[in-house]
Amino acid sequence: MHKPVFLSFFLGSLLLALGGCGNDAENLDQLLGTGGTGGGGGDGGSRGFEPAAFGEWLKFEPEGALCSNGSQYKFFVQFSETSDDVIVFFEGGGACWDFESCSRTAGIRGAANPDGLPDSHATENQDFGDAAIDAKFVYPLLNDDPDVSPMADWNKVFVPYCTGDVYSGQTTTTYSDPNEMEPDNEFLHFGHTNVLAMIDELNGMFNSIPRLFVSGCSAGGAGSIINYHFLRSGLNEVGRGYLLNDSGPIYPNSEPTSRSLPVHSRIRSVWNVDPLIMSAPRADDIFDDFGNISEVLAAEYPNDRIAATFFQLDYNYSLYSYERFYDNDSGTLMPIEFGSAPGLDEFAWLDRADFYSLWADDIALMRAQYDTADNLAYYLPFYRDTNSSHCVTVPGIEDVPTPVVLDAINYIGSDGEMGAFAPLAWAGSDMETDAGTMNLRDFVEHLLDDSTPLESHFEDTPEGHYMACAPGMDDEPGCRDAVCERLGTRQEEQGCPEM
Repeated sequence: MHKPVFLSFFLGSLLLALGGCGNDAENLDQLLGTGGTGGGGGDGGSRGFEPAAFGEWLKFEPEGALCSNGSQYKFFVQFSETSDDVIVFFEGGGACWDFESCSRTAGIRGAANPDGLPDSHATENQDFGDAAIDAKFVYPLLNDDPDVSPMADWNKVFVPYCTGDVYSGQTTTTYSDPNEMEPDNEFLHFGHTNVLAMIDELNGMFNSIPRLFVSGCSAGGAGSIINYHFLRSGLNEVGRGYLLNDSGPIYPNSEPTSRSLPVHSRIRSVWNVDPLIMSAPRADDIFDDFGNISEVLAAEYPNDRIAATFFQLDYNYSLYSYERFYDNDSGTLMPIEFGSAPGLDEFAWLDRADFYSLWADDIALMRAQYDTADNLAYYLPFYRDTNSSHCVTVPGIEDVPTPVVLDAINYIGSDGEMGAFAPLAWAGSDMETDAGTMNLRDFVEHLLDDSTPLESHFEDTPEGHYMACAPGMDDEPGCRDAVCERLGTRQEEQGCPEM
């Protein structure tokens, strides 16, 4: 759930002078022109103001919205001259729920942007020395090339992440060092508070939204489904809504084969999630099982189209979900009390197989749930090398030949041909379906097509480097060799044979 690694270091050095500066403004008033009712596509009346600029990121800072360190929160909007539709995309970036993870100590995975957000966060979303990459290339659904995104000409809202709570928190938590060596860490889990403040600001920009598409990757995927109701009901006059939760599934947690109850129980208290749930429809159902949120949304908005996507061998969100909540030291995979044992080891080959097994159990429950509603669907490819098979909505940088990457770099640097980014944008997200080969862009087009029944797609054929570790493969030697091959200097500590 940390930021996707968009380009490797050696490719990063080829990126020169990318992007530009978005217009700054401390509040909405500074970005509003004086000219009346123009601005959107369609009937021209979707906005009551003229933005300071079209087609570039404009910064907004809602009053009372704060990052985890108490600094000002900000979000970014790119206005369209041709469309009244809006895409809202939540940035990914991990999560934290104790001193170790929120302080990033002892090698524990944690949350992104603990020092707040720079004003250039949209235009310089990924840094590589002196080069930087715009969010529209990190998250291609925000791209303005129609070959890349079906929503190329929509109004775009980029929602940065700096609160460590998958956009669900409304509290300040003080984390104390269990070893009593470091000072307390006061952490503002204000994710949901910030979203509500953002909605208020967006209502000053858009009087009506014919089509609203909400998405996000990893922590942002979880944030997209957690906050969908509040966007859908809180924004002015939304005609039709669409949701694509990428790699942030909120799995059912009350079934005998549920594996996500331990992490759900942990975050409920430390992030103070209960007020959010109490404000949601059918709150009792969500209190009973966080995973009921999908079917609650499907029932509440029967004409909206709601979908999830992720890889079946995701090795990032799955680590957050299970690593510190399960252990197999006794030879049997069992849930543990949080903090009572080291938990699973992401570098151990047997543990990798356990992670995949836990993830598969949760996937089966989610599929059964989604298959019961006509307006719920999923797109679940099996594996790709890029970013540990995490986040389908980021470019498949490690799944294309070098010339394709170089063409994309030239385009990003404004020296190449329009369309050169498209082959990279969705690389590795394809699968074979009854209708032929499909990638995630194709699925998004299907999701937006109200004239066709919503269909799910699940890749049945195992593939990829870690295929031997997948559930049902029963290939321990193959799994060991696959893991050891990529461990580098950790091979000896994991008892790997000489490669």
